[in-house]
Amino acid sequence: MMSVMLTLHYPRGMKGLPIATTTDTEVLLHFKLAVLKEWQQRIESSNDEGEAMLNRLEYQRLKKALSLFIQDEADEAETGQR
Repeated sequence: MMSVMLTLHYPRGMKGLPIATTTDTEVLLHFKLAVLKEWQQRIESSNDEGEAMLNRLEYQRLKKALSLFIQDEADEAETGQR
């Protein structure tokens, strides 16, 4: 698996100002789970079926993308990697 890092940015312009960076796998996993939970909540609170469909698509995209970089036990079992 490739090495990834999470960077906290202070919003300033298009990029922001980096404040801190971590490669801690527990922090990365927590971030992944928090992002996916937020999108699940967006799906559940959608105002109509069109919005729900778009939110489900974004959730699936994020789940696949984040799983490439931040693998949890379910991802490892699915791919057979660690």
